[in-house]
Amino acid sequence: MADQPKLGHFLPYLLRRRLLSVIWPAAGEERAVSTLLLGMGLLYGGLFGAVCNSDMKMATLQRFLLGLNSILFISTLLIDFVPAFRAVQRPLPEHFPVSGRVNLVAAFLLDFISLRRLSLILGLLLALVIAQRLRLEIGLSLLLILSATAASFNLRLLLSLGRWRHPVVVLHLISLAVAGVWLALPNAPYHAALGGVMALVPWALWGVQFWWLGNMFNARYLVAAGAPDKPIRLLARLAPESKAYLLKAWMPLLVSLLLKLVLMGLCSEMELIKADGTMRTNGVFYVAFLPVLSFTYINNNLFGYLMPLVANEIQRIGLTLRVLKLYLRLALPVVLTDCLISAVLLLVLFPSSMWDMLWLLPLSVGALMSVGLWASFCHAKPVKKTKELSAMRNNTSQLMSAASVLLAAGLWFLPWWWVRVALVVLLMASVWPLVGRIRRNEGSLRRQLWSAIGA
Repeated sequence: MADQPKLGHFLPYLLRRRLLSVIWPAAGEERAVSTLLLGMGLLYGGLFGAVCNSDMKMATLQRFLLGLNSILFISTLLIDFVPAFRAVQRPLPEHFPVSGRVNLVAAFLLDFISLRRLSLILGLLLALVIAQRLRLEIGLSLLLILSATAASFNLRLLLSLGRWRHPVVVLHLISLAVAGVWLALPNAPYHAALGGVMALVPWALWGVQFWWLGNMFNARYLVAAGAPDKPIRLLARLAPESKAYLLKAWMPLLVSLLLKLVLMGLCSEMELIKADGTMRTNGVFYVAFLPVLSFTYINNNLFGYLMPLVANEIQRIGLTLRVLKLYLRLALPVVLTDCLISAVLLLVLFPSSMWDMLWLLPLSVGALMSVGLWASFCHAKPVKKTKELSAMRNNTSQLMSAASVLLAAGLWFLPWWWVRVALVVLLMASVWPLVGRIRRNEGSLRRQLWSAIGA
């Protein structure tokens, strides 16, 4: 019986219970919230349809739809990973005579029904009814939500089964690379074809995983699902300080990366170059291009994030160069990775007349690292609520965060390169007195850092 299963009455029953629990919960306050969110989805869908039927220029409307599709795809793909990973669970107990593949189908259908997805789909369906002239574009938005849901489920299934080294992972990486090209090149002639590929490939990969991994969907292999809070195996290979840094600061790092991608994507749609070849004044681009966000969120208070590690070091041997090397060993790779992403985005998304701005990246590394050292040693503070977006900016010194942003603005807007280089050299030279205090294990600095991080 277990070898030849058929979808019995349990699946419609489970789907009906799940749908009722989402749309019409038992508790009155939850019912009011679900009704409000579904109503807002319909309201936004109606407004979206009205905008699509308006007299807006088609080029502007197409850019609006491209931005909307990008937001829908990325948010649907990441919603089950941020702020916490949601593992795929087997819906039926092991002793039920139902195969792993049937359980996998049931798990996917139950996982698909969520209040967020239902509100988005209902809104887009209403917009589709209102704006018939853009039915293909709105239909693509619906397909992208469905494909991003399938892609998210595929990746979570691999992680839940502990199969991140499985050959199908290569296919997922290729699929995500295609998605990245689609997001990065909205004006490419093959953009529409890539959108169709993105809408179909995750479903093909879902079928591959169903055939390849379906029979493994049982308690014997679902090790990761039973312990979702344990560190990923890849972290176990890192040094203890790197592991502690990533486990503590992964959320701010991810937020800074997403902000960089979104802001640079928006700036790519702006006309940053004038007709005479000079650059227009832009107060947003430099914040995304230069590695400012990782400092304002994390690296200006690195020792606050690593309070147990730094406090143990100070208590055992005092404030020595080991603490300074710890800062460089953790912050420098993050800053260099940030600069590498900025360089790739600049080369891909922006005209060649802006490529000389790449020389600002090495200058910004020296300048912002200098500010980060002063901030981490002399303006540290205890870190609280690292996974709440509204509290992240309060985990670093507001003064030093403002100094980082103003420094980046100065590097960007100063018209003379020799002034930029002189400013960076001056900032790097200002760090030497701080390094001397660290080498001497100065008592006042040691006590200040100890009390500032809340040790």
